[in-house]
Amino acid sequence: MFRKLRFKLTLINVVIMSFLLLLFIISTFFVMQAQIFNQSQQLMQIIAGDAGSGSVSDKREHDRHLAKYFYLKTDPSGKITEASAGLPLPLDQLAPLVYQTIKGSDSKGEVEFHDETYTYLKVPLKQTPGFVVTFFDLERDREILRELLLTLSIGGLVCLVLTYYGSRFMADRAMTPIKTSWQRQQDFVADASHELRTPLTVIQVNLELVQGNPDETVASQAKWLDYSLLEMKRMSKLVDDLLFLARADSQQQTLELKPFPLQTALREVIESFKPLAKTTGILLEASLNSEISYLGDELRIKQLVVILLDNALKYTPSGGQITLGLQNRGTTAEITVSDNGEGIEPEHLTKIFERFYRVDKARSQQKEGTGLGLAIADWIIKSHHGCVRVSSSPGEGTTFVVSLLQ
Repeated sequence: MFRKLRFKLTLINVVIMSFLLLLFIISTFFVMQAQIFNQSQQLMQIIAGDAGSGSVSDKREHDRHLAKYFYLKTDPSGKITEASAGLPLPLDQLAPLVYQTIKGSDSKGEVEFHDETYTYLKVPLKQTPGFVVTFFDLERDREILRELLLTLSIGGLVCLVLTYYGSRFMADRAMTPIKTSWQRQQDFVADASHELRTPLTVIQVNLELVQGNPDETVASQAKWLDYSLLEMKRMSKLVDDLLFLARADSQQQTLELKPFPLQTALREVIESFKPLAKTTGILLEASLNSEISYLGDELRIKQLVVILLDNALKYTPSGGQITLGLQNRGTTAEITVSDNGEGIEPEHLTKIFERFYRVDKARSQQKEGTGLGLAIADWIIKSHHGCVRVSSSPGEGTTFVVSLLQ
């Protein structure tokens, strides 16, 4: 699939560049052709004017010879009366050429003579009856144009070859994030399927046990029903988290921004956690000495702190300590959640905000959670134009520092 997509991207770039190069070559050729022929016409005008007034100099005669142009003066009947130097043929052989120009009504044009093409300009003489006809050999100009076209064509082909390899390189670069996103999506679907399959399996087994004992009372089957209810709640939480992240990815998850006292919001969250911390034998402390009026989504900020405190409680053993802090750093409000629990290995610190990522999957299976909490926390932080730093030492604890731009 990716190879086909890369080929399409490369082909599109090459086709577009081919069209642009062709347009450039054609426009350059015709512009140069028009300029060369205009210069030839202007030069013949000058020659005809000078020849008609009799003011041609020797220097100009020399230039004319090099430029392959010449002029002929005729009487009204077309008989040649005077000629310039550097004639391409003997004078008597040029009479048919003059006759073609004199008999025509056009004052300028092109004529074919002895396998040569000449452009001519016919001007009446000023002092005596007759004409001065200036001829210019187009072969030299056409040779220049042919060389120009050949050069442009070769240059265009070289550019197309370079465009092909450049397009392949750029296509590979463009495919890298696509491949990464695709792989992340595949991993996400696989992990989500795995996480959903576990509670569904538990619910199915428990309900089959209940179904297998139709004569038993509800009270006697309460254990299996409680297990099923617990797994249903876990599955419901997982689905809610998945929907949250799906809306966040599609930019449908919006924030309700309004000023609120950040210290009060954090105090409400930690108070709700104290009963749970007490039952697990964990000391939960708060250091909320800074009064900060923060412009943000209060509900999401509370959700962020809930996620961080919930993780800290899961990985802090009985007798441990968790501290929630708030500091005013001028342009930022700094929220700190630290514990002295299990800690995280350094190689995992950059990955803990990935969806379904677990530091120790075997041990994480024993703890309640969906593996999506920190991914949601990361989205909330970034949506509030903030950043998060994590420091941890295995066996000593972990500290999350969230900086929110005020």
